[in-house]
Amino acid sequence: MDFAQLKRFIAVVEGGSLGKAAEALSLSQPGLSKSIQQLEAYFGEPLLYRGTKGVTTTELGKAVYRRAKRVLAEWHQLENERAAISGGFTGHVTVGVARGTGFLGRVIPAANAKLSQSRYSVRLTVVSGVAEELVPALQLGELDFAIAPLDAIVGKPDLVGEALFYDRCGLFVDVNHPLARVGSVSIEQLTKYSWLYSADVISYYNALCALAHSRGVQPRATTITSNSVVYLNAATIGSEFIGILSMDSVEDHVIAGKLLEIVLKPSQRAQVATAAVERPVGFLMRADAHLSQLARVLQKEIYELSPTLGYPLLPRRTQNASEKKRSKKKTKQGSGKRSKG
Repeated sequence: MDFAQLKRFIAVVEGGSLGKAAEALSLSQPGLSKSIQQLEAYFGEPLLYRGTKGVTTTELGKAVYRRAKRVLAEWHQLENERAAISGGFTGHVTVGVARGTGFLGRVIPAANAKLSQSRYSVRLTVVSGVAEELVPALQLGELDFAIAPLDAIVGKPDLVGEALFYDRCGLFVDVNHPLARVGSVSIEQLTKYSWLYSADVISYYNALCALAHSRGVQPRATTITSNSVVYLNAATIGSEFIGILSMDSVEDHVIAGKLLEIVLKPSQRAQVATAAVERPVGFLMRADAHLSQLARVLQKEIYELSPTLGYPLLPRRTQNASEKKRSKKKTKQGSGKRSKG
């Protein structure tokens, strides 16, 4: 067994068929099939179920795939550490960033620009996705670190987080929406329009649905959900949809005057307040990870640029999810919150 076989096996699993994987790897299908058979012979049993519609993993195949991803990620980390020992000026950093037009569109490019002007030679890969997609990639070692809401690592002791700033969810409409001219709105008014929302604000969406049911009204049957911030913003602008979205994901459009935040009446807002609470967003990392010098430099640039680009920082402290939960009971941080709307 060698790294090449593991890479080929991963490609087959992710491609769903030998044909697609062979094409992606520029290999012949018989050659790729032989490589997989050699890997199966090493483990002493099949790793894949072959069918007319492609391949799926056996139980052992699932375990091999998961571990193979981790092994290759560790090798990547070793290459970074080797580079650091020999000078630390070159290397590859992969960072995942939760989708949002604010932080992803301003802070990350600015940090990249500063890094490109430094003495370092960096191959940087930026992966955009919702927290639910970034966390598994982080656990598998596919990312050096991620920037996402810290509640994504609750119950995951293998991950740690360091808070950067607070984000929150809200209700956003096109500037010409009928409700844009109203002061505070009621849930009864909201249910007259279709809603759209992103996966990371599902708790707020559910709270609004519960509030509507408690008032004897029903949300409209037509709803849109997506993990694409670009799509959700585009669908809200120029329409009568009500967007249930995070502030960071819409902030640029609010500043540009294309979207407007609307607020519930105080009595009803209080009933969904716990679901709309500000969420700490920050660095997510594997607890056992040893970040390369380049990854640490990138984090430093992000940290230093954040307050200059509209992201007041929280006091620095790295903690895992369980520690964070315990500390919340002792003290409540009030500093560093972003002032929005």
